[in-house]
Order: sequence, then C-alpha cells, then structure tokens
Amino acid sequence: MAQPSDHDKLVDALAAAQREIDRLKAETEQAKSSYANLFESAGDSIFIIDVNTYTIIAANAHAARRFGYAPDELIGLSMEALEVIDPIDDTQPFAWESTVSQTTIYECFYRHKNGDRIAVEVSSRVVKVGQQQTIQNFVRNISLRKQLEAEREQLIADLDSFAHTVAHDLKDPMSTVFSYTEFLKEICVETPGDELLPHLQHISAVAWRAINIVDALLLFASVRKQEQIEREPLKTAEIVMQVQERLANMAKQYNAEIIVPTQWPTAIGFAPWVAEIWTNYISNAIKYGGTPPRIELGAAPADNHMVRFWVRDNGAGIPDDKLHLLFDKFNRLGDFRVEGHGLGIYIAKRIAEKLGGSVDVTSVVGEGSIFSFFLPAL
Repeated sequence: MAQPSDHDKLVDALAAAQREIDRLKAETEQAKSSYANLFESAGDSIFIIDVNTYTIIAANAHAARRFGYAPDELIGLSMEALEVIDPIDDTQPFAWESTVSQTTIYECFYRHKNGDRIAVEVSSRVVKVGQQQTIQNFVRNISLRKQLEAEREQLIADLDSFAHTVAHDLKDPMSTVFSYTEFLKEICVETPGDELLPHLQHISAVAWRAINIVDALLLFASVRKQEQIEREPLKTAEIVMQVQERLANMAKQYNAEIIVPTQWPTAIGFAPWVAEIWTNYISNAIKYGGTPPRIELGAAPADNHMVRFWVRDNGAGIPDDKLHLLFDKFNRLGDFRVEGHGLGIYIAKRIAEKLGGSVDVTSVVGEGSIFSFFLPAL
C-alpha cells in the first residue's frame, strides 16, 4: 500500500487545523452569544466604561430602561452625567473592597434622564478586554431597601420615644389613682358620702385619662402594623357627626360651639382612622380653645389632587418657635397643651401619612390655631 505523500500529509494537517479553527470559532461565537444573553438579561444595570475617558462604551438594556435612556443614548455618555457621588448614609462607610475579586462596592446615587436621583449600590472593578482596560460597573437599585431601612430606623425612634412618653404619662394618673384609693380607704368609714363624691369623681377622671392613653397606644400599634387597608370615598359628614357625638359630653363641659359646613369635598381614606384625626383635632380645640371655645371645621380642594381638612380654634395660639415641634415624635410644648399626653397629635400625623396625605398647623399667638390634614381627592 502506497504511503501518503508529504503533500497528502500536509493537506490532512491543514484540514484538521481548519476543523479545529472552526470548532474554536463556534465555541467563541457560543461564548459571545452566552455573554451577550447574560449581559442583556441581567437583573442589574451593567455599564462598561473606558478607563481613560470615563465614558460609557457599552450598557445593557436594563441600564437604559432603569435610567430613562434609549440604548444608543448611553454610548459615549460621560459617567459624570449619571453618577452622583454623594453618600446615601453618612453613618456608613462610603466604599469597601473585596480582597478576593478586587471589586469595589459603594452606595451612591445615579441620575435618571429626567433628573431624579435613584439610590444604587455599585460593584465596580477594572477588567482588561484585549489590550483595552475598562471599568465594569454592576449597578443595583436599592431605593426600596433604603426606604425600608429608613422606616425601620423611624420605627425604632418612634418606639423609643413612644415608650418614654407612655411610661411617663401612665405613671402619673395611675399613681394618682393609687394615692386617692389609699386615702379613701382611710377616711371612707367616717366620711359622709357627699364629701367622698368629689374624690371619687377625680379618681374616675384620672382613670379615664389612663384609659385614653392606652387607647392611643393601641391605635398607634394598629396604624404602624396594618399595611393593607381598604381605602374608599369618605362620607365626611357622617364621620364628623359621629365624632361630635363621641365628644358631646366634653363639648358640653367646656360650653364649646362647633361650626360645621353643610358641604364636604370627597376624599379617599379609611374612615375609622380619619375619625381618629378629627377626634384628636376637635378635642384639642375644645380643651385649648377660648373661653368658651369656638371651633370651626372646614375643607377645600388643595394642590396635587388633595383635599385639605381643617379645625380652627380661638385659643391662645402657639409661638412660631414651637410650631415645628408639634408633630415631631411626642414632644410637649411647655405651657401650651400642657394637659395633653403627646400621643394623639403624632398619631394623627402617622395616620395621614399612611393614607397618602400629610398634616399642617398654622397659628397666631392670641388669635388661635388651624390644624389641617390632607388626603387624596376622589
């Protein structure tokens, strides 16, 4: 049998080499396709950045969608137009580095095309592509996480302040109840009933105050914990009428005049919670109004598709330097609202915020105050 010639061996070798080249090309194309699929389908925004010019040379579709650009608009864009190097949380280190992957991780803001700032976590490292060095940034939106962290910190602060306030306020009435009870135990045998009556009435009033504090505690807990509520168009006339019935004895005691409009704009909310705002505002107006209290309720459409509700009193008013403290945690205002236990006004704020609204107060010393709350309009 004839041996293959050198020419035939060369042809076979070339053919084998070509097959190997074709295999390697196919594997390369497959790898490129897999990388492209991973690049485009990644849940994070990915930016490939020129290390010298700090401009974007590639970005995935997620990055374009997340930050409001067309894909081709990002190419050539300077990262300075996107990245806002402001620490999100001053209490945390700005950046840290993985010693394994040599990846620098930091939190900052990326700017949306419309100007909004989005809280992000960036994993950044230098990657060599061929002869070119690039920066590879994986960018993850952490706005929701930051919101939850802020709410957690707010909750911790609320609970600390709340616990202090409740402990202080419950101690006073319960101590009074105990002291009066001990006093009555000593004198009730030889004291006529008509002389005991004022002491019993005082005990009843103090105990009722303690009950109100506990009710406020339970309401605050329910507002804090309840995430899903059924919001619906509010029948404000009915809510206010029920609140007036609830406060009828108090209004009679103070000889308060309450002026109610005949028409109400319709807002969206959760009636039991909104009734608590009205109860707090009106009861405060009765207690701290003039002599006698004259209280005006009202409502009108406001900006941003909201409805403003208000309670106006004719009381002593609140100094300007105290106003900003009024809805802040459970602050007291010294001589102003000295009988209040500091819970209701803050709970009113939390309720309004939970329902997508807000609260406000304006006041003129010597003329009275206007407490307002805002809810989404129908």
